[in-house]
Amino acid sequence: MTKEWAAQSENLSTRERVYAVAIQLHVPTRVRTVAERADVSPETAREYLRWFAEIGLVTLEAESPDLFRRNEAYFEWRRVQRLRAKPAEELRRELASLTDRERDYQEQFDADAPDDVDALEHADYADLETVWEDLQEWRTVRRRIHELEQARQSRESDGNAPASA
Repeated sequence: MTKEWAAQSENLSTRERVYAVAIQLHVPTRVRTVAERADVSPETAREYLRWFAEIGLVTLEAESPDLFRRNEAYFEWRRVQRLRAKPAEELRRELASLTDRERDYQEQFDADAPDDVDALEHADYADLETVWEDLQEWRTVRRRIHELEQARQSRESDGNAPASA
């Protein structure tokens, strides 16, 4: 455990430490590794990870050994639920702004999507990192547009818009 993590986790409960590790599991990870990172026993880590899997925070990718991974769909759902709480006009403004940014990226790279872009065609080796950063930002813009549109449509379709809308 690093000194920084030790200092940050000093006041966290066992559950909070396992949670902090679990939300970073972007690849299938063994219980023992989670236990080491969270500074808990493997049995405790397994217990919390199985509970987190029950609520959808992580997925059990394999058994024997147990391998867990962050459930991206859960986190997308949470982001959409937070967006639904925003006023409808704010959602529309943010959606319009991001749509304009996406259009700018499409014009800049003469492509419909970031995965259609060959970074080497748009930069020499010295500027390649800048192009990659732009493409990553474009992916983020597209993800955010998708989430905003989901929030807007679900608010309109179920009639459960928050009172502040």
